[in-house]
Amino acid sequence: MEITIGLYILVTILVAVAYWHGHKTGVRNGADTMYQHLYEQGTRKNDKVIIALEYEDRSGTKEF
Repeated sequence: MEITIGLYILVTILVAVAYWHGHKTGVRNGADTMYQHLYEQGTRKNDKVIIALEYEDRSGTKEF
C-alpha cells in the first residue's frame, strides 16, 4: 500500500516536471520562430526593422 502511494507521487512529479519542461521549451521555440520570421520579412530603415500587420476579420469562421 505504501509503495503504491510512493510510486504514484513519484510518477506524478515526473509527469509534472516533463510537462513543465516541454511547455517552457515549446513556448521559447515558438516565440523565437515568430520573432525571426517578423525580422526577416520586415523593412529595414537605419537600425530599425519595420513590419506591417494585416487586419484579419475574426468575426466569421475561416475554412482552409
